[in-house]
Amino acid sequence: MEGFIIDFAENIVMENVFLSFLFFFVSQSLQVLFPPYPGDMILILEGYLSEIAQLNIYLIIINAAASTSLSSILLYNIGRKKQERILHSKIVTFLFGTSKITKLNNLFKKLGAFVIILSKFIPGIFSLTVLSAGVFRVKKKSAYMSIILISFFHNLVLISLGKLVGENWTIILKKMDVYNRYIIIIAVIALVIYFIMLQLKKRLLD
Repeated sequence: MEGFIIDFAENIVMENVFLSFLFFFVSQSLQVLFPPYPGDMILILEGYLSEIAQLNIYLIIINAAASTSLSSILLYNIGRKKQERILHSKIVTFLFGTSKITKLNNLFKKLGAFVIILSKFIPGIFSLTVLSAGVFRVKKKSAYMSIILISFFHNLVLISLGKLVGENWTIILKKMDVYNRYIIIIAVIALVIYFIMLQLKKRLLD
């Protein structure tokens, strides 16, 4: 699928500037609303294509940040409106697993909307976190600010990297794959240590 998306993106950029921005906008929305979609890859590709097609890099960044922010805010409000129904919906169960959403509740109580910012640095949980922020009624103003801030930062970095490395943009993807693996391993180890500490604490208190 990734090869098809890359070919499609390259062709559309060369043929029609307006459709290019529309495609990029839809891509970033899909990254949030359908997490298996390779949105980060498209961001890096956007940076590279902006160079060879002479597209305005600032408009590309704004376009991507707006798309990510709006779709994330939509997801947050869906969670806020539906709440418990979200936890038991088939699509959430399929994509995430309801137990993960429940575990996020404690983090929101401790860190608030800052969890949304942190989640962008951990592969595959940003959409889940934004949805959970709505479900657990994280303050709307704080949630919106966190979403917009991290969306702009994330898109700025990846698009700029794609533009900077040019034809070597695929190298960034390989580096990100390695980063994602390490982050997942560290997260799993941290969770194991956390639960061990909880059990030890309970035994000491008993």
